[in-house]
Amino acid sequence: MRTGLLFAALTLGCGQAFAQAAFPPPPPKVSPAAGVIDLHVHSHPDVFGRNMDDIDIARMAQSRGMKGIVLKNHISETASRAALVMKVVPGIEVFGGIVLNRAVGGINPVAVEWLHRFYGSRGKVVWLPTFESDKHVKTFGKPDAQGLVVAPGGKVTPETEEVLKIIARENLVLATGHVHPEEILAVVKRAHELGVKNIVITHGFTNVPGLTMEQAKQVVDLGAMIEVCFLQFQAGPEAPLAFLKHWKQVNARHIAEAVKTFGAKGIVVSSDLGQSANITHPDGMEVAIAAMKKEGISDADIDTMLRKNPAKLLGMN
Repeated sequence: MRTGLLFAALTLGCGQAFAQAAFPPPPPKVSPAAGVIDLHVHSHPDVFGRNMDDIDIARMAQSRGMKGIVLKNHISETASRAALVMKVVPGIEVFGGIVLNRAVGGINPVAVEWLHRFYGSRGKVVWLPTFESDKHVKTFGKPDAQGLVVAPGGKVTPETEEVLKIIARENLVLATGHVHPEEILAVVKRAHELGVKNIVITHGFTNVPGLTMEQAKQVVDLGAMIEVCFLQFQAGPEAPLAFLKHWKQVNARHIAEAVKTFGAKGIVVSSDLGQSANITHPDGMEVAIAAMKKEGISDADIDTMLRKNPAKLLGMN
């Protein structure tokens, strides 16, 4: 009898050691992503390959205890989609917005005017041009390519000015998209003058747009927040997905540097995930949190960048 018990104990011990070495760790009782608000979520329906749809991601985020997500699509508004998801997936806030690429008329104040009127009041974020911006097409296409501009020569265009006025009036969120750094500086300055309170510099440190730390500090001093996305952690020449090889890697080390330079109140961390063959949004946020902790970023600063700052931008405080 004793021999059998000893054998069972030894076997259990070996099994535990084997499990630790050969299997993933057990799921945490509470996800590190609990309470997080992800401002940058890609999902189906879309024209690009995505790994899940709006309802899938909302359910998954809700199951991890996340507080909210913002749906982003490069060619169509997502306010209407967010309103429907809210009816299907209770227990999580879902917002949408519009990206001012050519599919919606480019820098189109009329499209922004309609956005905030959608049923459900889920339209919150206005992104300046992304893959059709002049900076994007010159970086990833040809140097002489011509894309959409919002502040050529540092002067905000009349159309951009009208968009900024609507954002200020309706207390929406201005996200700078993929425009040139000098355009970002001009737009943020003018937005600040017009009373825009919520400004995000879309993945500011990667090569599109490519802000320097000094430029980042300038816009943070005007009230903007620099977005860093987990997708950028995966970028660079050794990236697992081919399209990410063209992007500059920005990771937790860069976040730590920015925290030291201008503080966590000037940074928001999101995922920018949803691509086919990539990890899920909540998993990305959990990995990002672990990486930031490894860089010595405090729990309080992580809470500010992933919970408090996005809540402030969206008016959820």
